[in-house]
Formats: sequence, structure tokens, C-alpha cells
Amino acid sequence: MTTPDPGPVTELLRRTAFADRVEHARRRSELPWAPWPPAAAAPSGDTGAALWNLLHRGRRPDHRPDPALVSRLAALGLSDASGAPGRWEATAFRGLLAVRDRAPGGSGDVYIGEDSLRFVDTILRARPTGRALDVGCGSGITTCALALGCAEVTGADLQRECVDATALSAALNGLGDRVRTWHGDFFRDYAPDAPLNCVVANLPYVPVPPGLGYSPAGNGGPDGLDLNRRLLRRAAGLLDPADGLLVTRFQSLGDASGPLLLPDIEAFAKEAGHDVTVVADGRTVPEVRAALTALLALRHNPELSADEVLATVDAHMRRFGQPHYFACGMVSRSGGTGVVTFTDLSGPLTLDDTLTAGRGAPAGATAAALRLYRGRALDLPDGFWELGTAEDVAAPERRLPALLGAVADAGPAGITGRDLAAAVFADRFEADPLRSRALLVTTELMAGCLTDEGLVEGGSGR
Repeated sequence: MTTPDPGPVTELLRRTAFADRVEHARRRSELPWAPWPPAAAAPSGDTGAALWNLLHRGRRPDHRPDPALVSRLAALGLSDASGAPGRWEATAFRGLLAVRDRAPGGSGDVYIGEDSLRFVDTILRARPTGRALDVGCGSGITTCALALGCAEVTGADLQRECVDATALSAALNGLGDRVRTWHGDFFRDYAPDAPLNCVVANLPYVPVPPGLGYSPAGNGGPDGLDLNRRLLRRAAGLLDPADGLLVTRFQSLGDASGPLLLPDIEAFAKEAGHDVTVVADGRTVPEVRAALTALLALRHNPELSADEVLATVDAHMRRFGQPHYFACGMVSRSGGTGVVTFTDLSGPLTLDDTLTAGRGAPAGATAAALRLYRGRALDLPDGFWELGTAEDVAAPERRLPALLGAVADAGPAGITGRDLAAAVFADRFEADPLRSRALLVTTELMAGCLTDEGLVEGGSGR
């Protein structure tokens, strides 16, 4: 892709604080990992507001930009010739701009999710330098995070749309001189001319049933780990053995001992002589991932109903017999002894634990549980905001009397967290069997807070 000179647009986005506006909306909405935060009392009437509405919200601005600016935006694909939304929409995180293709519900080929933002933070903490490669560069937000400290970065992707997005994101961040793009099959055709100092990858990790249509941007094969396993087999041959850094983000089915990918990571560490740190920072149940997979698969399987797609994905996930679905970051450094350290910060899952009414909860316990809930709800597992909404976060608060009543009505036999959600939110599950599964996450979160404050017994707090 040959990107027209973005200089005037980049300067205007800086001057009108586009990235700051996005971060402000993120803070105001209390969604720290939401890539596309809703507007929070968005200003109107100035050029900055016009750009916010056009590029981020996808609306024709109420204050039309200068015609000369419109032509520059249109040349970059950020608007059409009339000043209406164009091919790309833009967001920001940690001061870095990123674009994705404009598609209904964000279901295009270029992906930016919560995991993209968490991965940016992982990369920034790892502080890579030298020559770097971003495998599956997508929107380019991680490529740009690399370019803040690396002298030369290649963003590689199989999808032309992603290569185009990365080139534009780099240009908008003023990093075009450090970033180049490579379009093709990395596993088959990519060969660096010298060892690399850093490889990063946030590869597709969705477990997709064979035969079900799905976007290449998410399809990780039957158990979701095909591409991550292939990367581990190849990484040592790409990296400088004395100064090599591999940073990845992945999701994986697993059990109480950890994600299914851990044995592959251990084999890689031993063979490559790397010391590896894996941190699980999110966890949910497989049927929540199944609902999101089904939701995103609908447009690729128009011959199937939503119920049919969901049933197919549910059956596929049950085949593995794994009770958990982890979200993890990994940092692997060369010159080590093959040690893998797994840290699980995600907490246990309690949906299948039996809950009974608490006895003698202290005064103020309900208010304390609500405070806990509001704090913990700021850090929901990856994918929640693609499946759920702010209403799904607020619902357990609004129906707290019904939740406590259902636990009390269950008597000494108790009720599982899963059955509790089904009982209290029966109307929501009936109205939308896919998206309503986000309520399994927030009901479990609330049950943990109620347990911590003595209003409910059984299970464990998160």
C-alpha cells in the first residue's frame, strides 16, 4: 500500500487531541479495556469534535471539516469525498492511533479487541529494541507499540486489509519511517535476512468447529491453538539466540492447572533455551466463548440460524472437556535455562459451585458488595465487550434483590451460579440466547462479591 502524505491529518489529530478524546471517553465510561468507548458528553461544533464523530463514532459530523481537509481524509480512506465516514474508522490507546475497516458491529477483517489493548501494554512493559516482527499485525496498533522502541519493525499479515490498516496506523502515528509491511503467508514464505531481536504475535485463537465458516482474523483451528503452536515451533529460528524476545497474547481452553498451550510452551522453552513468563489475566467458561464465536460466525454462515450456529459451537467446545477458557500474555527471553513460570491472576470460576444464603452478614454488607462489584467489573475477561454491553454489567446490580431472593428460596440445597443467572435473567436469555451469555460473567462476578461480604455462602470470590 502506498499511503498518501498523512502529515497534515496527523498534525490535526494531535492538535485537536483525538487520542486524548478517546482516552477521556474510556475513563468516563469506566471501561478501561474497551477499544471503542462510547462518547461521554462529546463536544460539538469544533474541528476536533467533527473528527471524533467522523473517525471514531462513524457519524457525519455536525461541523463539516474544511474542504481541503476532507480531500486529505478521503485520500487516506478516512472519509468519502463528501466528508461522510470512509473505509476506515479510528481509535487510540496509550497515545497510539489505530484503524480498522468499517463494518457493521466491528465484524470486518481488521480486528481490535480488549486483548489488543492488553497486548500493547505487555509489549510496552517488555521494552523491545532492535529489529522486530509483528506476526499477524492486524490494525497495526501492536506494530506501532513496537516501533516506539525498535529501530525497524515489519508488520506481517496474510490479509491485505490488515497490511493496509497497519501502514495507515503507522503513518498516522508518525512512525512510517520505522515500519514496513509484508503481505503473505508468514509460516510458509517469511524469511528475515538476519536474526530478529523481537517477535510479537496476537494470533487467531478461536476454537472453530471444522466446516463452520469463520473469519481468518480469528480462526485458530479446532482447539484454537494451531497457529500459536506453529509459531512456537518457528520462533527460535527467527530470534537472535543471545538477544531475542518473543511476546505473545493468546487465549486457550484449559483446566485448573492452566491453559492447554502450556506444555507446548514448556517444550519450546527447553528447546530454545528461553526463560518464559506466562500470566493468565482473564478467565471465563467455554460457553461464553462459544456465544461470542457463534455471534461472529453468523455472517459467514448465512444458511444457518443463530440457534444452529450456537448449538454447533457449544457441541464442539464440549468435546474438549475443559472447564475454563483463559486469556494470557507471554514474554519469553533468550539466554535462559528453559524455565517457564505460570502466574494465574484470573481467579477461580464459580458458576458450578452451590450457593446458599449467608447467615448473619454484617451491617452494610450489601453496600460493600456493590462497591466490590463496581471495582471488579472494570476488569472483565477478554471478549466481554464484544459480546456484552454496559447493561449486562448493570443488570446484576439492578436485580440484586432477585439474585439474593433466588439464593434464599433455594434453601439448604442451594443453587449454582449458572442456574441463578438462568432464573433471574430468564427474560434476557429467551430474548437473545447469544449475547445474554455475557450475564454468566457478571452474575458470577456478583456472586463472588456477595460471598466475600457474607451475604452468600459457598463458591469463592474472584
